[in-house]
Amino acid sequence: MSKIKRGQLSGNVFIYIFAVVVIALILILGYKYISGTKENIVKTDLILLKNRLTSDIRAISSDFGSTKRVSYSIPGQTELCLIDLDRKNEILSNLPSNFNPLIKDSIESNVKNNAFVFNEVIFESYYIGDIEINEPYFKCFKPVGGKISFVVEGLGNKALILNQ
Repeated sequence: MSKIKRGQLSGNVFIYIFAVVVIALILILGYKYISGTKENIVKTDLILLKNRLTSDIRAISSDFGSTKRVSYSIPGQTELCLIDLDRKNEILSNLPSNFNPLIKDSIESNVKNNAFVFNEVIFESYYIGDIEINEPYFKCFKPVGGKISFVVEGLGNKALILNQ
């Protein structure tokens, strides 16, 4: 039988402590990487939404009388609200009391943004081109299965946003 010397036991303790520290660092860095990747995916989805929405509105606007059903992927429980900038006063007088205060402030401040994407942590606003919306002059779309869809009709110089 061999005897354990005093220095052998303390050497193993340092190896175990070092191993625990390395494993903890790997877990922390891995978590940060994964959460950062998710944020980048959401940002990319929002940029794609803006670009596709703007492109579709511009393309349909000049084609009088034509209609097109558009569908967009939208991250999580994010909503899209579109407003008719030519009807700001009517919108402000008809807004529900629980309407998003950031959108209301944007309308009141005469900011030239007519598309708003938001949820609990995201708020983005864009100008997507000239749009017209029938009364109440704004539409908010909630995603179904991660997608929103609606019909756009060309008016020659604007696009009319319809539900169906």
